[in-house]
Amino acid sequence: MNILYLCDEYPPGRHGGIGTAVQLLAREMVQQGHKVIVAGFYEWGYGQKDEFEDMGVKVYRFRRGLDTRLLADKESLTVRAAYKVMFLSGIFQKDINRSIKKYRAFLEGLIKEHNIELVEMPDFNDYMLYCTKYTPFPKLSVPIVVKLHGSTTFIRKETGNKLPAQIWKMEHDLLQQATAVVSVSKYAAKKTAEYLDYNKKIPVLYNGINTGISVKGISKIPGRVIFTGTLVESKGIYKLMEAWNIINEKMPEAELYILGKGPIERVKSRLNERAKGSVIFKGHVSKEEVYRQLSEASIAVFPSYVESFGLAALEAILCSDAVINTNRAAGPELMADGVNGYIIDPDDTEQIAERVIHLLQHTDEAQTLGENGYRLAKEKFDIKVTTRETILFYKSIINGTTYESC
Repeated sequence: MNILYLCDEYPPGRHGGIGTAVQLLAREMVQQGHKVIVAGFYEWGYGQKDEFEDMGVKVYRFRRGLDTRLLADKESLTVRAAYKVMFLSGIFQKDINRSIKKYRAFLEGLIKEHNIELVEMPDFNDYMLYCTKYTPFPKLSVPIVVKLHGSTTFIRKETGNKLPAQIWKMEHDLLQQATAVVSVSKYAAKKTAEYLDYNKKIPVLYNGINTGISVKGISKIPGRVIFTGTLVESKGIYKLMEAWNIINEKMPEAELYILGKGPIERVKSRLNERAKGSVIFKGHVSKEEVYRQLSEASIAVFPSYVESFGLAALEAILCSDAVINTNRAAGPELMADGVNGYIIDPDDTEQIAERVIHLLQHTDEAQTLGENGYRLAKEKFDIKVTTRETILFYKSIINGTTYESC
């Protein structure tokens, strides 16, 4: 098969779970004998190469008209102010209007050049956040599969935040015009169908992980706890800081490593003065560094409020960490409480702290949970296994047959 993935955050460069998931799947599709192209409608100032090859995957970055390196540092107050001005003034909207037409032509060129049979794209599309009016994703000449990773509608409905009408309409219509919709979890399928009025069947294809990755020669460091992910409220980072104040008071020798992009100073402000010295913020790091840090840590904590899947937790499981995961959204689909991890309420800072302290004090139990989690990752979420299931699904779309999951 010849497959085109649309991804606006393909590594290297700033990326989250969607970028990681697409890269893993694209690489494995190539390994299993298929031709894979990746293209994306990249935000202003993203940087990185326009074209490159990644382990047999051909990657293209399509730039919007106003692209400039001056907009690269989105944590800068100056850049944030510039974004706000250009959004409110309609400059971004005008640029998106012009650029998305060119992007459609660009994609059709790739479809023709590479004989693309099917396109897969996520339900979340960054450009929609900067639209002040309805600007739908363009229709393409081949079947489109929309994969539910967590749309803006899903995230804002889950967190109770305001949702602009034009974003709901664009995401609703994206699902309606898709040839098929598939989800990375049962929870995301159920809630997205509810939030976006989608009434067709949504198969579930869990994200996979490269379980062959290993970091050799690294031992667990007693007392080290880790969090990986974007530093936003929906990931529970602020509640984790509040819990860490409690943990630090009872176990001052423990240390917490935070890996991920976001407003570090804002997050740090939730820590008391004593606890600040025990929390190390590493910022956005390479995937290799993520795995190294996960391999050193003994305990990983993910008190997220919104998870369409939970790839960060799965990466920690693969590194044999004792994982403390959210009971919200898709969290419970990933592990069994007390068997291969612990499930907690992200609103309950006392519970988060109690679980971390318990595992810090009971290292044998932490080791057992980590070993059980590792076996789970190998048996259920190995990328080779999940990709074979994905291939069956793709073939059913291309051939117009009924998909029957394994």
